[in-house]
Amino acid sequence: MRLITLVLMTCFVAISILGQSYSSVVHIVTVHSQNENFFLVSIPYDNESPSVRGVTRVFARGSSSPLYTLPRGFDSVNYQSNNLILSDDGNTIVYLLDWGANEEEEGLRSISIYNRGELEKSYTLSEITGCDLKKERCSLVYSNFDEVVDKEKSNIGTRQYKKVFKAGVSDKEKFLSDYPIFTNNDVVYLTDSKRTVHRFKLSDARLLDSQPFTEIYDEIKNSGRFNKVSLERIEAPLFRDFPNTLVGTNVKLALSKIFGMKQFVSSSGDDERYKRYSFTISGYLMTDGSFELTELDSMKGLPRDSIVSFFAQNRFDTTLIPRGVDRWFLSRKHFHFRKANDKVARQERQEELRVQRMERQNRLVAEMVDGRYIPKDLPDTFEQLDKELPEITRKEMKALKARSEMIVYHHGLGTWLRNNWGLWGGSRLQKYFTDKGIRHPDDMSGIILYFYWDWLQGDRDKWKEWERDPKQKIF
Repeated sequence: MRLITLVLMTCFVAISILGQSYSSVVHIVTVHSQNENFFLVSIPYDNESPSVRGVTRVFARGSSSPLYTLPRGFDSVNYQSNNLILSDDGNTIVYLLDWGANEEEEGLRSISIYNRGELEKSYTLSEITGCDLKKERCSLVYSNFDEVVDKEKSNIGTRQYKKVFKAGVSDKEKFLSDYPIFTNNDVVYLTDSKRTVHRFKLSDARLLDSQPFTEIYDEIKNSGRFNKVSLERIEAPLFRDFPNTLVGTNVKLALSKIFGMKQFVSSSGDDERYKRYSFTISGYLMTDGSFELTELDSMKGLPRDSIVSFFAQNRFDTTLIPRGVDRWFLSRKHFHFRKANDKVARQERQEELRVQRMERQNRLVAEMVDGRYIPKDLPDTFEQLDKELPEITRKEMKALKARSEMIVYHHGLGTWLRNNWGLWGGSRLQKYFTDKGIRHPDDMSGIILYFYWDWLQGDRDKWKEWERDPKQKIF
């Protein structure tokens, strides 16, 4: 249930629990304390957002030597986001994540508070707002942008952007638009989507109180301000393949010689002819050319020790590492090989295909696949969705005006259904559809979602019309 819930939250609500994005541009972030006596500089080590990879250093004004260093970076920071805050004594850093928070991972929870480089306290969205994400939609930070901003006059989407409010917007809504987060006298003010203001004391990472915005507005209306922030734009490097060694040797070629194997090349037809031996690595490429291996996966049939030794003993091309960054994270770089003897490699592939065919036949009748229950037919999918979808999602689906509007779930929930109910890889549910002439997984998931809407409306037998005539047009 947790996985399907997270997929929905990521794709369809304002607050994303496990959302993540990748960008061709990253920023070195500088944020000053309110009194401007201290500032922090955060340097990224990847182009994922949000991400803890990076380093942050805190300085006193006028000093080139850091007071202390945090082994993490802070991203998702904009000029007027106010979501990265440094206290007036330089000791405390508060980081607020309105998008992409992962409440199960330290450093990526909705609120993280650091003291002298050590994580002192973190809060989840629910701990702060009291929100039950299974029953309601809410977010950490209040946003009224669409309601109050004149997008045309603001030149939104251009370099000339400057916020212009629509006519008639109240002073309260203007304040909330500008300052849903701000700091005053080392107290952080955060207004959530329920228009409740939460106050945090920077000195001890303590939540002081929570009050309705309307009751506290007169007290805070003259205190809002933007942090002093600067962003140095960096083009994120694109490592299509693992970089060559410093002497120009191709890494895959070098490893194939160590293994006594050949490189596996999909474009040459190797996929069909030969068995593939693969591994995947992640780690940090340093500016001195060394590589710090952090993850090594999928090595069946390959010598782990030789792989580890190769990356530890060699130095690699660092040309793509951005200026001002001392390392860069390379995520899941894939290496593929095959046996050097073509005949042996073909025989291995034939045996592999035979096993795959047997496994597929088993999947087509199995009630459980990879530890997950697979529905047997269309009404069974509805019953499973009733069990697994959060209440708020079912309510939102039911409120749609027509079944055709269920298309909004095609890339979120639909993807989950296709991957986890075996609509691509083979399952009894896939067979149920193919027996009725439905061949493509996109169509299968579409049928499930469309008739689930009818199910939610109380028409529990509508799907039977399709089952009697599967060739009928429903999209």
